[in-house]
Amino acid sequence: MQFNNNNMHQQQARALLEKYRLGRCTAEEKALIERWYAETARRRSKDPIHTDLQAAGQHSWRKILATLQPEEAFEARIRPLRAFYVAAAVAAAICLGFFWLYNELLTPGNRAGQMVIVHTRPGEIKTYTLPDSSHVTLNGGTSLRYPHDFEIRKVTISDGEAYFDVRHDASRPFIVEAGRTLTQVLGTVFSVRAYQRLGDIRVVVSSGKVGVRNSDGYPSVETAFLLPDEELVVDNQNGSYRKDHVNARSLAGWIKGALDFNNDELKTIALLLEKKFNVPVRVDGRQLEMQRLTARFRADETLDDILGTLSFAGNFKYRHDAGQVFISMK
Repeated sequence: MQFNNNNMHQQQARALLEKYRLGRCTAEEKALIERWYAETARRRSKDPIHTDLQAAGQHSWRKILATLQPEEAFEARIRPLRAFYVAAAVAAAICLGFFWLYNELLTPGNRAGQMVIVHTRPGEIKTYTLPDSSHVTLNGGTSLRYPHDFEIRKVTISDGEAYFDVRHDASRPFIVEAGRTLTQVLGTVFSVRAYQRLGDIRVVVSSGKVGVRNSDGYPSVETAFLLPDEELVVDNQNGSYRKDHVNARSLAGWIKGALDFNNDELKTIALLLEKKFNVPVRVDGRQLEMQRLTARFRADETLDDILGTLSFAGNFKYRHDAGQVFISMK
């Protein structure tokens, strides 16, 4: 993340601290602020002494956050810090105008706040090992990011589909953010499909138990729990959802190049074919896009093999033109 001037640094930092003040920070942002606070104090102290740590800490935070809206009182709970640490942190926040927060923790040179981004190209499937030894397999055209230190086990799917084999850790839940959903587990195997061009998010469980809820900033709904061979499909616009029984093993066949369409809309099928074969696939008309099909294809079947079968079942035609595939009504 880069900024043009010091004023921009201050605006960004103020916005982040304002979210903290209002209790709207994500767990990742909250951890970032607390690391900044502790790191500021640590770098500026050499001989800490004991005092009323809780009171001093609260006094420190009131001074820092008062720079956001001085007219409002605010109490914040923090971990006890020694008096010298507290004074140093307050002085740093006032004198540096929050510049240090972004300069120290959000620049590429400091890994405490650095995000790791992994991705695949269309037609490419890759497996990555996360810092906690969990494994994630990305389908074609997928982008995923997570914090470098991975103290908070949270990953975000920006676009695409991922299959997770999560290492069990009862003290640290594993969270996947995708679209408007947060999927939380302790240790299990499941997949999340969240392509931006699709109107929904799909979570499928292969083993273990998964909880799915709306992410912050959207209307709340109670957590939906999924067991093996259950699927949750969430509308990314209004948050409505449905739960179905599926064959999770078949739906995860894409890991080995196979395709399994389970009453999927043709627009969804077209996108998945595009990601697998790296060829744009266009569907002509809303009515045709919404046609639903169920079919299963082996990894060695070609694009024409698949389209030939689907066009017969769906009563449509297709053609290749200028490196693209066009699907239309017969």
